[in-house]
Amino acid sequence: MQISICYAGSWRVLPSTKTLVTIGRPNKEVSVDLDLSPDTTVSRLHAKAYESNGAIWIEDLKSKYGTLLNGTKITQPTSIQSGDTITIGETLLRIDLQPNKK
Repeated sequence: MQISICYAGSWRVLPSTKTLVTIGRPNKEVSVDLDLSPDTTVSRLHAKAYESNGAIWIEDLKSKYGTLLNGTKITQPTSIQSGDTITIGETLLRIDLQPNKK
């Protein structure tokens, strides 16, 4: 899984070999796989992305402001397609199952 992250106009890419990625902002009590600090509109445990049966799913973890998929708030685990945009707080994510190979 490869995750592209945009916050405050700056993009970064996180390649991951994990099939489950927890997303949020860590503190002493909470650890996450994808730290979206300094975006303070992201909950500590905000969402999770995971692979299942060859697809990628996104699930909101009862966050304060919710998780949007292509501008629509999700209320249950939802599969994502290549090119979909996930909004968590003020951060944009794009998740690809197979990263582009050069």
